[in-house]
Amino acid sequence: MNRNTSRAVMCTVAAIVAVTATTGAASTPPGADSSSPVAVSVHALVTESADAAALTIPDDFGSVMGYRPRVQDDMAENPHGDCSSPVPLPSDFDSACKAHDLGYDLIRYAAATGTTVDPQWRRSIDAQLEGRMHAACTDRADDGPRQVCDAAASVAATAVDVNSWRQSFGAPVAEPALPFASVGAGIALIALSVIATGRYARRRALSTELVSRPSEPA
Repeated sequence: MNRNTSRAVMCTVAAIVAVTATTGAASTPPGADSSSPVAVSVHALVTESADAAALTIPDDFGSVMGYRPRVQDDMAENPHGDCSSPVPLPSDFDSACKAHDLGYDLIRYAAATGTTVDPQWRRSIDAQLEGRMHAACTDRADDGPRQVCDAAASVAATAVDVNSWRQSFGAPVAEPALPFASVGAGIALIALSVIATGRYARRRALSTELVSRPSEPA
């Protein structure tokens, strides 16, 4: 592994550790601030049905962003979206990626129309993508393919989290792929997917525990 590749791997590891430490509340939905149409839409995207969320998209979104969202596979999505990744991802993730693209475009729309971007918008949209990708893996009947799918979901979610962290959870900016392209960095990221998968499992277990925990008597 040459010096540049080693530096890329170390930066990747450091970023993943930082992101893992700072995105523990990523699954908390942002508030539906009625004074901000984008806040209402993002809140609807991560908490309500696809049909309900689609109804909250600002009227001028199409003229600003160049398309109108559609509802497909029970998700409001960007029909032109895809899974932007330096490594191939399972086709199971296509719908989740298109929905994630719509969420990002809402944040871009906010920035383009002079609305202050709440960092929690991007955190919640990223967390929704992670959950949907792992959910897509549950349809695989065999343990082996399902584990491979979960590992791919963790790699993709970690790359998304790192990129959002690098951009301070602001409006998404198109950039060259993160320095995962080299073989050495790719191997390191795949190995680190074990950490990411564990993080997702802990987050899911915590959410289940909070939902199932009985209320204390007044």
